[in-house]
Amino acid sequence: MTRSILLLLLGFCIMPQQQILAQNNDFTQNIIAGIEALKQDSLDKAERHFILALQENPSEKSSVVAYQYLGQVRARQSRYEEALKAFSDGLVLSPTSESLLMDRSSLYMQMGKEDRALCDLCDVLTLNPDHPEALFLRAYIYSKQHLNAKARLDYERLVKAQPQNKQARLGLALLCEKDRRPREALEHLDVLLRYWPDDADAYAIRGGIYQGRRQYEAALQDMNKAISLQPENPNFYISRALLYKDFRKTSLAIADFRTAIALGASAQECAAMMQELK
Repeated sequence: MTRSILLLLLGFCIMPQQQILAQNNDFTQNIIAGIEALKQDSLDKAERHFILALQENPSEKSSVVAYQYLGQVRARQSRYEEALKAFSDGLVLSPTSESLLMDRSSLYMQMGKEDRALCDLCDVLTLNPDHPEALFLRAYIYSKQHLNAKARLDYERLVKAQPQNKQARLGLALLCEKDRRPREALEHLDVLLRYWPDDADAYAIRGGIYQGRRQYEAALQDMNKAISLQPENPNFYISRALLYKDFRKTSLAIADFRTAIALGASAQECAAMMQELK
């Protein structure tokens, strides 16, 4: 779940061409050609153009855009150390670039270096305290580090600024559940579902909270709704199977485990859970 949430905020974005500040025509033409190559998903060609652009004026501030594009290309190719160098070189020229700091923090997270990502996110939020992506990612890292009070502050700031921010609402609900505050978690999920009535994940999470409170009928209703919205999601069938286990409906639980396996869930893990039903 967290990974999927986390995956919604780490996507590749291309800066608008209007932000490009060039000092000569060759620099400009290489940047534009690199962008066009990116649009065609020609990463090697794009990289060549950005390197050529940097050869024109590698130490000029206008070259920041080339370093950033170069880092993004290499990150997409999983050349993380080279991407990191490109972003860091760009930040030498422009230490307060929010977009570069965000790119580098996202790369650090992909590399599993969350402490370094946190430093970049804190720098972004010093420059712009309401930066939505930085608030979300910092809250996510704080939550993973069990710094729940800090995570809550960031999530609440983001929700206050953007009440319909789905990821922030979901993150705050999960944090409340982790803090054993199920009533607040349910309140946040109720709000989320008013804005996003077809969000299957929210129904599944709310169903799990109801299950933890032994409100089994409400839990089953939400699990069924989640499955109706995403019938190909094996995790939802596993969740409902575990709920059926609490109901002592063994045959229904086994049927859901088998459906989950057919949809790609781990046969070994499901078999172990089915064994517990006997």
